[in-house]
Amino acid sequence: MYEIFKNILNNKDYELVDILNKIDEYYVESKLTKEQKEELEEEARKNANPVNSYAPLEERLDEAFERIKVLEEKVTNLDGEAKEDDPEEEWPEYVQPTGAHDAYHIGDKITFEGKHYECIKDNCVWDPKAYKDGWKEIKESE
Repeated sequence: MYEIFKNILNNKDYELVDILNKIDEYYVESKLTKEQKEELEEEARKNANPVNSYAPLEERLDEAFERIKVLEEKVTNLDGEAKEDDPEEEWPEYVQPTGAHDAYHIGDKITFEGKHYECIKDNCVWDPKAYKDGWKEIKESE
């Protein structure tokens, strides 16, 4: 099984989260050693191609319409007054990017699983759990 994973990773034609889940599954089933699992996960993250992680078109359209709805509500509610910084706006909840047009970039801030993160790689389309090298956790004191 290890060699099959290696071939898939060398072809670089996989969706990162899916392949990480499969690696975990085979490790839990004792079909991979801990060392093989760790090596495969590292290689998967290193060789991942963001193009393979884009959501299907229908899902992308649904998310776009939801964002438009939220924006319309915000515009409707604008009252022209300067508002104090809202911590929720500074650290918005992570939203899975659907393509290069909404990928995260260096300096973008998010909240993911209750923790704050800052993006440290441009064109990041993966969450901090799937792609640790793309994010830096920000502690409250920073």
